[in-house]
Amino acid sequence: MLKPFVSLFREMAEMQYLWTVPVRLDNSKLVSRLGSEPHTPLDEALRETLRGLKCLPAAPSQAVSLAGG
Repeated sequence: MLKPFVSLFREMAEMQYLWTVPVRLDNSKLVSRLGSEPHTPLDEALRETLRGLKCLPAAPSQAVSLAGG
């Protein structure tokens, strides 16, 4: 009822099909171009993400380069 007035409700109604229809992504074109699918180990990805969000201190090698320059 509020869709015409509240953009959030309008957008949610527009995307409602994604809640009921499975979405499958195919990366075969990417793999054929790259040769293989690159994978980052989970612990490395989490560590770098947390560093980027400044939830962890910078890596020691980064801290040294920043102090020296």
